[in-house]
Amino acid sequence: MVEIKDLLDKVHLSDALSFLRSMPTESVNSVITSPPYFGQRDYGSDKQIGLEIHPDDYIKALVEVFREARRVLKKDGTFWLNIGDNYVGATSQHREGGSQGKTSRYSRKHMNGIPTDGRGDRNRTFYAMGLPMKSLVGMPWRVAFALQSDGWILRCDIIWHRPSTAESVKDRPTHAHEYIFMFSKNQRYYYDRKHMLTPTGANIQSVWKVAGSPFTGAHFAVFPTELIEPIVLASSPEDGVVLDPFAGSGTVGVVCRQHQRHYVLCDVNPDIVQLAQTRVIQGITANDKKRLTEKRIVALPVPAEKPEIKKIVPEPLPFPF
Repeated sequence: MVEIKDLLDKVHLSDALSFLRSMPTESVNSVITSPPYFGQRDYGSDKQIGLEIHPDDYIKALVEVFREARRVLKKDGTFWLNIGDNYVGATSQHREGGSQGKTSRYSRKHMNGIPTDGRGDRNRTFYAMGLPMKSLVGMPWRVAFALQSDGWILRCDIIWHRPSTAESVKDRPTHAHEYIFMFSKNQRYYYDRKHMLTPTGANIQSVWKVAGSPFTGAHFAVFPTELIEPIVLASSPEDGVVLDPFAGSGTVGVVCRQHQRHYVLCDVNPDIVQLAQTRVIQGITANDKKRLTEKRIVALPVPAEKPEIKKIVPEPLPFPF
């Protein structure tokens, strides 16, 4: 078992489940993460989550990951999960190269990372479940209920209103929100309420209108720093430890460095790990750099052109596991 001090303030290359199994019990203050959405992106690893054919297999994989997250979370810790929804057949036209051709403007803009295998099988699975074409799947709530059944206490559903979202759809309202679920390990937990108040001192409500700052990098889905900043501050004390097992571009790490929290990040894709390491340490966007210089931060070494990637090799688990 790896000691927590050896994991702090680094971006690790690993699949989430293996990484979590290597971590010590009750070693982090909060978990803040956004796992891959079902059937939406291909992150280039045979250990990735999100490309399962049956949604139940996707849900089971997330339950297993977050069961380990519950083990590494301190008794008074909280878990914050950002997850989006999808429609049956919503991107079924995305065949190899895109239905409009590999060089079309649509394909260049939208096809990067969209899986081209298994989509038909996923749709047929939905049909067998009684969900016809164009059905909203309700995946966030399916995952939330599964986690609740596995022992998590579901404390709140936060609506992240994304006002910049635009769709070409003409037969329903534009889908402009995602969910953030707040879970706790126990009924009493750490929660610094002053970071969840409005400017007038009222309790913050459960609909958050956050557009955030744009980020154009190798990662496909980035939640904004403005969205998770109050969560980091409310769920962990200074010098506390925040874990993101699906770290992506490293947004959690940027906010933690700004506010003197330790971070532990991992991702399954080596290119994304390199991007996250560079972003967390020195910033990539103007917003990143502003945040990293707003408060005095203990200096960390600036990564080389190709930052070192530490791969976690967990200890063997006792059989059966």
